[in-house]
Amino acid sequence: MIEAALSRRQSALGAEPAAAMSLEWRHRGNPAALWQLLGELQCPQAVIGIGAPLVQAVGAAVPGLHPFARLQRGRHTMPATQNDVWALVPGPDSGRVFEVAEQLQARLAPLAHLVEATPMFGYRQGRDLSGYQDGTENPTGDDAWAAALLADGECAGGSFVLVQRYLHFRERMAARPEPERDLVVGRRLADDEEIDDAPPSAHVKRTAQESYEPPAFMLRRSMPWGDLRRHGLVFIACMDALDKSDRMLARMMGLEDGVQDAILEHTQAETGSYYFVPPQQGGRLLLPRATASEAAVGAAETQGRAPVIRLIENGPLEIGGDLRLAGQVPTGARLCRCGASTTQPYCDSRHMRRGFIAPGECAAIDEPQVDAAQAPVAMQCIADGPLVVGPGVELQCSDGRRITRPAGLTLCRCGQSANKPFCDGSHARAAFRAGD
Repeated sequence: MIEAALSRRQSALGAEPAAAMSLEWRHRGNPAALWQLLGELQCPQAVIGIGAPLVQAVGAAVPGLHPFARLQRGRHTMPATQNDVWALVPGPDSGRVFEVAEQLQARLAPLAHLVEATPMFGYRQGRDLSGYQDGTENPTGDDAWAAALLADGECAGGSFVLVQRYLHFRERMAARPEPERDLVVGRRLADDEEIDDAPPSAHVKRTAQESYEPPAFMLRRSMPWGDLRRHGLVFIACMDALDKSDRMLARMMGLEDGVQDAILEHTQAETGSYYFVPPQQGGRLLLPRATASEAAVGAAETQGRAPVIRLIENGPLEIGGDLRLAGQVPTGARLCRCGASTTQPYCDSRHMRRGFIAPGECAAIDEPQVDAAQAPVAMQCIADGPLVVGPGVELQCSDGRRITRPAGLTLCRCGQSANKPFCDGSHARAAFRAGD
């Protein structure tokens, strides 16, 4: 069975590179056109994955695939930043990785907006930037592929993938004596040996794949990322069922037994997405059959969809449904609300470099509810001020939970409001200049 799955897996999934790049896109315009492009795409140097929102948009089905869901316990969070398409570009050096990633972006750019592009690099023979060995729990040989690949059915050779980017607080870790750091990880830095009597909160004990029932073996493809200012780990794990990842992350957060992974004091997840990496044949992806026609999906994208604005956690506003901005249909676009974008009113991901924080936004808001709009709703960017939205637009969290559908919205764009996502007039005090 494993031989058949191996013959259909995407070849780049087996790479153990010196450098790599993780990329994520949101569809722009008609998702059916993007789906068709992916089915015709030939890029053996990259691993390509598809997200649940895109699968749903084209009327396809991947049993077992679902969007990443936000996790929180106490002050620790794992945000959900689910996108439509993911690619991992491995390579022998960063120059070659850049070239392949650039070619892939050129192919997808007309139909997809690049949301994440994170260069990664090898460090000290597979160590994390903390200095500890990463991925020692990886199964090997046929066991690795048995854990990573679906063995049966039309999806045989495919794999489910978890992608998270973590920001490390290395100064905090370095301030601890080495024996204390060892107990956080559950492994001695000096010899990489696991510590048998490490506390239950040790990272190794929280994530030991054989300790789950049933076991949660997965194949990790994680690598460090960043520069001297911001850095951490892109955690990538391939598995034959997302239940494995769901259980692992729940245990890390302490949702099972109240014991949180000690490593969470020293690192913070910035992104979180699930993808299905479809099998391939003859160099082309074997995508599930889409039941919605391109014309039908295109019409659904721009007509009759309830207008929605989603709050991306500590990030931009995502626009969906029948909304108009300056007479244009911005469906799928992301609008800046940190105040720092150079492409106002659209997001250019500067909120991540700026460390934009918008806490406590996804609690339900006690606002009068109105019916969803039956016609396109106009939005207007006030010069050097907020985004004003007409009535009937549903405001949601990034995971789709409704916050409110009020009789109108005035949303902060300067990043200074104390009442995010709503405007409180701070743009005037901060002399905000949008430049749009």
